[in-house]
Amino acid sequence: MKTIMKFFKCSMVILMLILSSCSPEDGVDGALGPQGTPGIDGINGQDGNANVVSVLFEDQTIDIGTNIFVIPELTQEILDTGFVYAYVTVTGNDYWEPLPISQAQLIILELDSIALGEISLMSTFTQSGLKVRFVLGEGIDVSGIDFSNFEEVQAFYDF
Repeated sequence: MKTIMKFFKCSMVILMLILSSCSPEDGVDGALGPQGTPGIDGINGQDGNANVVSVLFEDQTIDIGTNIFVIPELTQEILDTGFVYAYVTVTGNDYWEPLPISQAQLIILELDSIALGEISLMSTFTQSGLKVRFVLGEGIDVSGIDFSNFEEVQAFYDF
């Protein structure tokens, strides 16, 4: 037993010496080298759609039935060719839930209708202190595209 204790004590002393003898400083840094030649510019890709807006309603009360949100940013172009996403969270949460929200396989909050300048949500509960966010984006006209035909899709998106 004494041999084991001596071995353990010696091991601890050696470990402490090793750890305390290391210095975090590695000396003076050398001078910086010359600037390298710049690389070639990449090919510019197709411009993305920057016409996306997020509309936030804070401290909202959702009642049972229809709840209307007036959103002037919801244009005819968005209705015709764009998209609308809806999210909700309780004030203080660090996450957002996309609509529709279901509980026990029943939808309790969903988008009811989207019209020019307004969105209505249908709810089966009442709760206050909610944040509701709508993400609106203008799209592109794809009305003449047959998405079941790969060649048409390929030609439209040029890939």
